[in-house]
Amino acid sequence: MRTKHFAAILLLTGILAASCTTHTDKTVKNERIAMTDAISEVKQALDGQVAAWNKGELENAMDFYWESPDMLWISRNGTEKGWQEVLEMFQTDFTDRSKMGEYTYEPLHIEQVGPEAVYYVYRWKIDLQGKKLMGGVSSQLWKKVEGRWVITSEHAS
Repeated sequence: MRTKHFAAILLLTGILAASCTTHTDKTVKNERIAMTDAISEVKQALDGQVAAWNKGELENAMDFYWESPDMLWISRNGTEKGWQEVLEMFQTDFTDRSKMGEYTYEPLHIEQVGPEAVYYVYRWKIDLQGKKLMGGVSSQLWKKVEGRWVITSEHAS
């Protein structure tokens, strides 16, 4: 009798262990896929923002920022808070396409820091008529807001 119980317990333990392992493996795999998707989506979004900038479409480039009074811009000049304030700052600095130049960047670091948050660091520069107008390093916090990835905070220096 004890042998039957022991065999049943071993069989049940094996089934439970296999079930838990399969569930855990699927969960880990799904999390890796979600992380890969998030990072890929943010990379595509930044490429979209740069493409809009290089077409001289400042307002379209701003669509990649969180349209909120809580959006934060940090630079060596200090901070600006709010999407509208940052747009107005850009409009003052880049009054027309001829002053926007050609924006390029080189990724330095990207990581998913939460289920719907990605931290992206890259080196950037803007060339105007073949000469470097400005450049530096940016760190951006991208969050998924209402189903799309937007920059909620950027530090450019």
